[in-house]
Amino acid sequence: MKKLAATFELMRLNKPIGIYLLMWPALIALVISTKGDFTLRNLLIVIIGSIVVRSAGCVINDLFDSDLDGSVQRTKKRPIPSKKLTLQEGWLVFIILGLISLILLALTNSKTMVIGVFFALMIVLYPLTKRFFIGPQLFLGLTFNPVIIVFAMTNQINNPTMLFLYFAITSMTVAYDSFYGLCDLVDDKKLGIKSTPLWWGSNTLKIIAAFQVITIGLLCALGWIDGLNYFWFLGLSVLVGFFIYQYNLALKEKYFEAFKNNHWASLFILIISVLCYMI
Repeated sequence: MKKLAATFELMRLNKPIGIYLLMWPALIALVISTKGDFTLRNLLIVIIGSIVVRSAGCVINDLFDSDLDGSVQRTKKRPIPSKKLTLQEGWLVFIILGLISLILLALTNSKTMVIGVFFALMIVLYPLTKRFFIGPQLFLGLTFNPVIIVFAMTNQINNPTMLFLYFAITSMTVAYDSFYGLCDLVDDKKLGIKSTPLWWGSNTLKIIAAFQVITIGLLCALGWIDGLNYFWFLGLSVLVGFFIYQYNLALKEKYFEAFKNNHWASLFILIISVLCYMI
């Protein structure tokens, strides 16, 4: 039972916010690419896939960071640095999650399979970018992003709204993961880990706000191109309120709370996207 609990912890199933931050954008993409007329099969693939892919991302992150996590206050009690699981057991979990991901891809189409493998390679590479790339959050925004995969799955890869949504989610992810990076600023400096807050310095909050403005702009353009009704644009005005709230939290150095609030912001976008096709 201890090993099972440690495995769940390694996959961060005890901290599902990462699942939500992947699943809500995936469901938004499903709704928009199908104009709300999606199948139960695709819905289940998106939900299960979000859980599996996020879990795999956490596992590979801990495997590659096994030499660092023990030196960081926030991560030293994770299963691998605390010796609850060995590296070999961690790799076994990752392989199993990878096989499940391949099975899910096999239930889609050839384009989705090719694109899915490409993004899988990016997910594997991401933990290493913290060691050599000045702004790993930028890479994460492009990687932790299910939009293109979902549009391929629904045979909407040529839909003009796809790239607007993809880069909107990219910008939003860069913003919220930069809030997260602010939580680890001291440890990252000590260990020589790269992050956008270290890169941007005192301008970090202003640049985060700029990425959030880009998110709003891209979502507005998406709504105009797709002919979405007033509900979409009314909803985006409320989304601005979410971002202002996060900025105020960050001014009080409540960076983790600002990060977590993006779960609710993403869920809100999903709700208004559903309502746009119902009303």
